[in-house]
Amino acid sequence: MAYFEERPLHSLWAAVRPEMTNENSRLALLVEDDAAAAEALLLILRDWGAEVIHGPDGDALTAAVGGRLPDVRWIITDFHLGRGEDGIALVKRLRAAAPASRVLVLSGSFSGRATMDAARAGFDVMQKPARAKSIIEWLERG
Repeated sequence: MAYFEERPLHSLWAAVRPEMTNENSRLALLVEDDAAAAEALLLILRDWGAEVIHGPDGDALTAAVGGRLPDVRWIITDFHLGRGEDGIALVKRLRAAAPASRVLVLSGSFSGRATMDAARAGFDVMQKPARAKSIIEWLERG
């Protein structure tokens, strides 16, 4: 019984079905409400080899991802998403079902709020416009 209490559920699943963990997945979620920025990011991610599910906000993304949330390896979100919750609040919600996913917060704000909020949540952050090379290096770190 101690074995089950000491290991997180996703590591137990990895022991049984390693091909089904997000370590083998190339699935990325992209939350970006600006159409031009989303198109550029989609091009970078797909060209690199990621399978990408995009949504301009939490509701659209949740509908698009369906039951695949546990397979997500990377989540990239804009900090400011227009009306509703910001990217960090959204990702905190999403990570309940994808706890091992890595998170990158993109922000065009120079106020520092996005950087501070992302750091508090344990997420990486890049200023917009983020260079393709920087995004690819971030993806390749895990």
